[in-house]
Amino acid sequence: LMLEYYIRYIDMPSATKGMTIEDSDGFFNIYINASLSAAEQEEAIKHEIRHLERKDFDTEKSLREAEAL
Repeated sequence: LMLEYYIRYIDMPSATKGMTIEDSDGFFNIYINASLSAAEQEEAIKHEIRHLERKDFDTEKSLREAEAL
């Protein structure tokens, strides 16, 4: 399985570590909070990639179910 995604570092509210959004071309954009430490950013990236590996975007899971990693 080849997952296609871009990682983007942006300013986000401090409570948000990251989020993933699928664009109209089917690519996933992983947005990571630019103010996190390098270690926190790495953990946030791993967390978001797990959502892709679990196909959370292809199901009818609620946000709460998808976040139960």
